Amino acid sequence: MPNQHPKQVKTLQELSAGITPMIPGQPERIPWSWFDTQTYTSGTTTTLSFFQTVNADKTLSNMVAAGQIPSPMFYDLYHCSIAYLFPVSALTLQATASGNGAMNDTRLLSNGGVTLNIANKDYFQGPQLCLPAGGGPFGDVSAVGTFAAPLFSTVQNASNGNPDLRNRYNFWGDITIPHNQNFVWTLQWSAPLTLQGGNTGIKVWMDGYLYRRVL
Repeated sequence: MPNQHPKQVKTLQELSAGITPMIPGQPERIPWSWFDTQTYTSGTTTTLSFFQTVNADKTLSNMVAAGQIPSPMFYDLYHCSIAYLFPVSALTLQATASGNGAMNDTRLLSNGGVTLNIANKDYFQGPQLCLPAGGGPFGDVSAVGTFAAPLFSTVQNASNGNPDLRNRYNFWGDITIPHNQNFVWTLQWSAPLTLQGGNTGIKVWMDGYLYRRVL
């Protein structure tokens, strides 16, 4: 949910008013996350577009309309995060150390670009490393076996940023996504990347406040 604390405790009257519509179509405001998952194909992908389809698997996406928010909803964007869903990478026994693995794959992917487009206008452009995940596994490496030639192996895991919910890019609610208006988050790379971990999922999610009818 957004990094925003309530300014004061609501009274019973305010709580009752929030669930009792006084006029037709009165909105309520709730913390909400929209998320979507796409697959990066190693050695092939240069562009991925998110939130453009409705996925039957609700662990991969919770979009209810393709590329837009249904009427009469509005969405104030506070955070957006990118997570690279690498499996733990285990390197085979070798005589010399290698820089390959989940950490290097994360470095390669995070140097790509990202754009938010709403109604054919760009509202954000930047490198993917500017949108850290703020949660999930963190990068680490462990070594097993003999710590000198001829043989040793390493196991790596990595994520896009420190796993702390405060470690996220903040839009402060200054971007509003209206209903029935196309929007898309697009990830781009200048050339296909060959990843040591092979094909991998990438999850993009937005945290903010959703406005919808009370009833």
